[in-house]
Amino acid sequence: MKYLSIIFVMLMMMLASCKKDPDAVFSGKDGITFYYKSGAEQDSVSYSFKFNKVPKTRDTVWIKMRLVGKLSGKARKIKVIAGAGTTATQGSHFILPDFVLPADSFQVRYPLVLLSSDDLNTKAVRLVLQIAESEDLVVGTRGAADVSTVNAVQFKVNFSNRLIKPDYWSYIAYYIGEYSAVRYQFMIDVFGMSDFRPDTKGGIIGYAQWVNIKGRLRNALDEYVSQHGPLLDENGGKVEFPL
Repeated sequence: MKYLSIIFVMLMMMLASCKKDPDAVFSGKDGITFYYKSGAEQDSVSYSFKFNKVPKTRDTVWIKMRLVGKLSGKARKIKVIAGAGTTATQGSHFILPDFVLPADSFQVRYPLVLLSSDDLNTKAVRLVLQIAESEDLVVGTRGAADVSTVNAVQFKVNFSNRLIKPDYWSYIAYYIGEYSAVRYQFMIDVFGMSDFRPDTKGGIIGYAQWVNIKGRLRNALDEYVSQHGPLLDENGGKVEFPL
């Protein structure tokens, strides 16, 4: 009985230690991260000012962010800086606005401002967005947040005034071939759009549509070749679309 009494007391102590004040469920400082859908999105995006039908000298790319911690009744400052690996120049190629997580908000989209400059006519640059600690929010925990999303403390943006390879191209190469600026420009000319992101990677173009897209591109290329001869890419290779 003595041993049973000791075990009973120990169990009661363990149960008591497991009871927590509701306000103590999250005891660390509240943080902020970028995030993206696992499998459907990536921790990077590509942008070209050439995509705009109406010329722009600046544009805004909205980057998804979310809270890691507890909601608050007040707005809290977010700090984003240019991290290691950045080749773009702040003030010439981009602006990082002061921004806040609104009161009682779990998610927000950060307004990264990209600037068109003459040197982007001949090169592409990269901005590595890095979360830094502000007076209100620390750098949140990275990694898989749930079964469908991933938290990240960096987000990469590649941009230029020229055509730039879309981040999703490897997922559509089966239908239209390997990337080249000439191939991509031909697709834009045929369809009058530049976004060919598949539905499996956050876009709206499904399998059946890809079959039609491939057929239309082949027909358009046949017509082009009959009038102008072979379409050659920037490396001198012949542009063709898979059967």
